[in-house]
Amino acid sequence: MGGRALKLLLVSCLFGGLVVHSAGGAVAAGPSFDCDKARGDVERLICADAELSDLDARFARSFAAALARAPAGAVRDLTASEKDWRRIRNNCARASDPRQCTMDAYQSFMSQL
Repeated sequence: MGGRALKLLLVSCLFGGLVVHSAGGAVAAGPSFDCDKARGDVERLICADAELSDLDARFARSFAAALARAPAGAVRDLTASEKDWRRIRNNCARASDPRQCTMDAYQSFMSQL
């Protein structure tokens, strides 16, 4: 798979989880992942907190945009950075204030995109 095709696939996958349709047909924003499949305390915290949920969705959009504009050779590094960041974010479960730690982790990584 070529670099451009890989970027488009990654962007499509990220955007696929951003929007949830309610029974009434309206669109509601949620986190970038399925809360029914949330893994770990931090993902459950994000699902339970509207502000963190919104921040996660904004992060996913920002990351997808960064992937879309990144040169093909930088996509691998960018996705590796996101994977490392996710580990850091998930370690916020051990922080004295997991919510604030999670917010800080999102804002820090987004400022680098």
